[in-house]
Amino acid sequence: MVRYVNQDVIYQKLIEVFGEDYVVMEWDVVKGSQDGYTRKLYCPRIDFAIGPFNINRNFDYNNQIITEKYNEYEELFNLLIQHSDMPNNSLTGNSNPRCFLTVEHENEVTRKHMIGTIINASAIGKVGIIIAAQEKTYRALLRIRKYLESLVRFNKLNYKPENIIIIKFNEFMTCMQQFGIDSNNEHL
Repeated sequence: MVRYVNQDVIYQKLIEVFGEDYVVMEWDVVKGSQDGYTRKLYCPRIDFAIGPFNINRNFDYNNQIITEKYNEYEELFNLLIQHSDMPNNSLTGNSNPRCFLTVEHENEVTRKHMIGTIINASAIGKVGIIIAAQEKTYRALLRIRKYLESLVRFNKLNYKPENIIIIKFNEFMTCMQQFGIDSNNEHL
């Protein structure tokens, strides 16, 4: 697997904001699983997963603590939405996530790969953030999201990526920096 400089920068920023105990790089969604999700199914690997995690049979409790974390970081999500091309500036969290947050970093990949990235990030995280390294990747991801939304509108698909934030790398870093500064000031 090819690693990019941005991945290390993103990883460090995620640790600054969420804490080292919560951030997992290259997360295998079934590793450590104690529920029905096994290697018999397709098992994506997420660039960055932020806990808490929902990998045992305590679904109600896990969803409760993930929802609490979601509420705790609502200000960050609002900031990210303002700097992204989020439709209607609304975010609806996944009601059955495997983890609190998924973060995918996309460089130049195929459109088919990008569809998988959007679907996996949406299905696995309460919120999925997809960071586009380049302008053309960003535009392609936005077109794919619109395509998926049109499939829902025409009753071709029941899936709607309402928990996905697509954002450019520089905008993501700016938001994370600003949130970190604001959060630190509140705790003084």
